[in-house]
Amino acid sequence: MTGNNSYALILFRARFWREAAYLLLGLPLGLLWGIYAITMYFTGASLVIVWIGVPLLVLTHVSMRWIGASERGLANAMLDARIPAPPARRPVGMDGGRGDESRGVWSSLARWGRDVLFDGHAWRVAVWTVGRLVLGPLGFSLALVAVLMPVSVVGAIVQAAVYRLGWADWYGGGAGDHVSGILSFWALVGSPVALLLVPAFAWSVRGLAVLHVVFGRWALGASTSEEVRAATERAEIAEEQVRIDQELHDSIGHMITMNIIQAGAGAHVFESDPEFARQALRNIEERGRAAMGELDRIIATIRGDQQETRAPLAGVGDLGRLIEESRAAGMTIDAHIDAPPVPATVGRAAFAIVREALTNAARHAPGVPVSVRVERDGDALGLEVVNQAPPTPQTPWAKRNRRGLSGIRDRAALLGGRSTVGAEAGGFAVRALLPLDARLAAESPDPASPWASLRERVAP
Repeated sequence: MTGNNSYALILFRARFWREAAYLLLGLPLGLLWGIYAITMYFTGASLVIVWIGVPLLVLTHVSMRWIGASERGLANAMLDARIPAPPARRPVGMDGGRGDESRGVWSSLARWGRDVLFDGHAWRVAVWTVGRLVLGPLGFSLALVAVLMPVSVVGAIVQAAVYRLGWADWYGGGAGDHVSGILSFWALVGSPVALLLVPAFAWSVRGLAVLHVVFGRWALGASTSEEVRAATERAEIAEEQVRIDQELHDSIGHMITMNIIQAGAGAHVFESDPEFARQALRNIEERGRAAMGELDRIIATIRGDQQETRAPLAGVGDLGRLIEESRAAGMTIDAHIDAPPVPATVGRAAFAIVREALTNAARHAPGVPVSVRVERDGDALGLEVVNQAPPTPQTPWAKRNRRGLSGIRDRAALLGGRSTVGAEAGGFAVRALLPLDARLAAESPDPASPWASLRERVAP
C-alpha cells in the first residue's frame, strides 16, 4: 500500500516538478550549448591552418569551464545532484612544472594555450554539451507529456462525466451525439487505466533526471584521478604541517628548554658564582642565535628555497655537540656514543630521538643524571636515554604532554624500527632500534642487549 501511494503521489512532490522544469529547460539550453560547442570547435579546427583557429579553439575550450560551472549550478539547484566543483586547471608542462617566470610573453601564451587544450575537465564539459543536444529534446518531450497528461486525463474524465450526466452538451446535439457518446463512455471506462499510467510518465522523468545526474557527475565534476590527486595533495599538505610542527617542537623546543634550564641555574648562582652566570648568559645567547638559524631553515623549507641555501640537517655525527650543549646547560650526562656510519635518514632520526629524550629529561626530571648510549646492535643502530627519578615529586608522566614522545615512536616506525618509552625503576627510559638494512633481524646478536626485547616484537 505504501508503494502504491508513493507511486501515485509522485505528482504531488516538489522534486518531480523541479526535475520536470529542468528537463523543459534542457531543450533551449541543449540547443544553445550544443550548437555553440560544435560550431566553435569545427570552425576553429577548420581555421587551424591559417593560425586563426588556434586562439579560437583555446577560447572555446576556456569557455567550456564557464558553461560547466553554469550547468553544474543548475543541476545542483534543481536536481540536488551534489556535483562537487572540479579543481582548478593545472599547468601540464613537459617537465610537469609550473613554468619558468623568465619566459617571454609569447612563450608564456603558448604554454597557457597548451595547458588549456590539455584541460580534461573542459573536454568532459564539451562532451556534456553534445550530450545535452541529444538529451534536451528527449527530456523536453517526456517532461511536457508528464506535465500535460494529468491535466488532459482529468479534463477528459470530467468532460465525459458531465456529458453522460446530461449536464452539458459539448457538441451541440445532432449527428455528433452518437460519436461523443461512444467517446465519453470509453473515457469513463478507461479512466482507471489512464490514471494508473499518469504517474508512469512522471517516474520516467525521474529516471531521465537520474541519468542527467550520473552523466553530470562525470562531465561537470571532478574525475576520479582529479579527486585522488586532490586528496593526495591534501594529505601531503597535512603531512608537511605535521613535519614542520615536529621540527619546531623538536629543535626549537629543545633549545628553549636548555635556555630555561641554564637561565634558572644562572639566576640561582648569580651572587655566589658570577662567572658561571655570565657564561650561562653567553650560552643562552648562542643557543638563541642557533634557534633563530633553525627557525630560518624551517621557514626556508616552507618557502621552497633552493636546497643549496639550506643548512644540512644534524645526524649522528652531531650527537657529541648535542651532549656538550646539554651539559653546558647544566645537565649531568654520562654518554657512550660509538655510532657507525649510517644512512642520512637514520642519522637524522637518531639525532632527533636523542634530542627529544634529553629535552624530556630536562623538562620532567631537572637536575638528575642522564645516561645516553648509542651504538651498533647487529643490523641496527641502538639508542638508549635513561634518567633517574627526580629528587622532588613531579607531575605524573602520563599527565604530561606526550607529543615529543609520540614523535619518537613515529620516527622509529617510519624507518621500520621499534621503540619503547616509559617509566622504569622510578625513572624514565627511551629506547629505539633503527634498522640499517631492509628490516630488523628477529633475534638480537646479544641476548643481554637493552634492545633485545624490541626485536622480539618484530619477530615473525
